[in-house]
Amino acid sequence: MSSPSTELILRELMQDRPEHVVRTALAARNAVLKLAGECSELIYETYCISNAFTFTGKQGQGFIHIATYAKHVNLGFDRGTELEDPEELLQGTGRLIRHIRLNGVSDVKQGEVAKLIHGAVQQGLAMAELKNGRVTASVIVKRRSK
Repeated sequence: MSSPSTELILRELMQDRPEHVVRTALAARNAVLKLAGECSELIYETYCISNAFTFTGKQGQGFIHIATYAKHVNLGFDRGTELEDPEELLQGTGRLIRHIRLNGVSDVKQGEVAKLIHGAVQQGLAMAELKNGRVTASVIVKRRSK
C-alpha cells in the first residue's frame, strides 16, 4: 500500500498548498492504491504536483493520475472516455482523458468515484497484459529544477 516515505515526499512537495488540498490529494492517492494494489507511481513536480499510476512503470501506459494544484485536486482518468459514467461525473473534452475536480476528502469517498477508479484500474491491467508488460511496483520522483 502507501509507503510512509512516499507520503512524506508528497507532503514536502505540497508544503505551499493549503492543508485541505493536501488531505484531498493524499486521500485520492490512497483510494487509487487501495484499488490498484501493486503498481508504479510516477511523481512529477511542475506547475502542479502530479502522480501518475501505471502497472508497467511506463508513463505512456498510465491508467490514472492525480494533479494537485494550489486550490484543488483533479483525479484524472487516462482513458476516461472509455469508462462507464452513469452519474456523468467526468469532465473534459479531449480524445481520451477525463477528470473529476475534487474539492475535499468527501468527494473522494463517493461510491461513484470508487467505481470509476476501479474501472480505470481494470483498464490499466488490460493495457499491461496487451503490452506484455509485467506488474511492477516502484515510486519515481522527478522534481523541478530550482
